[in-house]
Amino acid sequence: MTYSCRYYIIILCLSLLLTTFCTATAITQTYGVFDVTFYNIGDSDGENTGQSDWTSQQMDDVAGAIFEWQSQIANVAGRQIQMHLFWGNLNTLGGNMLGNSQSKKIEADGHVWNSVEYAWKAGQNPITSSYGYDTVIQLDSAAAGKSWNFGSDAPIEGEVDFRSIITHEIGHSLGWDSTYDKMFDDWGWMYTTRPYGLYGGLTAWDENLVDSSGNKPITRGKGTPGNFNQTDDPVYFDGENATALYGGLVPITAPATFSYASSLLHLDEATFGDMVMSSSIASGQMARTLSDLEWAMMEDMGWTVVPEPSSVILMISAFGMLRLRSRK
Repeated sequence: MTYSCRYYIIILCLSLLLTTFCTATAITQTYGVFDVTFYNIGDSDGENTGQSDWTSQQMDDVAGAIFEWQSQIANVAGRQIQMHLFWGNLNTLGGNMLGNSQSKKIEADGHVWNSVEYAWKAGQNPITSSYGYDTVIQLDSAAAGKSWNFGSDAPIEGEVDFRSIITHEIGHSLGWDSTYDKMFDDWGWMYTTRPYGLYGGLTAWDENLVDSSGNKPITRGKGTPGNFNQTDDPVYFDGENATALYGGLVPITAPATFSYASSLLHLDEATFGDMVMSSSIASGQMARTLSDLEWAMMEDMGWTVVPEPSSVILMISAFGMLRLRSRK
């Protein structure tokens, strides 16, 4: 297999290069198909280092988020999925950042998969990343300047609901992810060891995207039959199950100014602001339960969902990252 190189200006800190594995107090819990390792303050997996300790309540909330997804997925995983969780400072990633997720990429069968997706949806046994994870999720210790809400109670104004954020980030690991590369304006690229990578194909998510002119993503290109407009505000999800349930193309976040880790990855905020996989969440808001529309989109991405989403009247209201938004 031939690997190509995409050149960026990359600044490496020597301390990162010298990081060693240190997981003396990290805690691993098994929740269904997930083995979740919680990294406490000072614990490292060789790539990330914990900046705060995990409480039993926080761990219970993670379990609740996992079982929200697992409750309706019938696929049988090829092995246990390895998830690493860290508290950290996400201010360096941009304002109001609450959480982000990163997954190892797999090239197989002409497609790009997240490792979690390939192990669970396809029932395969992929090798984890060199740091031992299929997916890693980081949460902002400061809740983007607010307070975290833990436990079963709903958040109040000024609080960010932790379980909602975890549920959202897990969704990205399950395939709410794209190969679009803004710097090169093309599709189908996956990194192996940065800056090296290859054209591996589209994700299942990519294959369901379309802009308002009918252009679709294409591997090694800008789109077909024309240049896909990634700032169409919005673009759309055109999967059969989702469009049948919604009654038309489903709006997807694609603001006029492209936003890394938000554009092309979420349900459109203006239309679906109360759903789990929208691009942001307000303080005092709770979005822990997946909608029938989100489950229909999972089916369109190849997941086996039970029971199948039923036809419902969708309630319309006026992020792999999730941002904090102000209530309108």
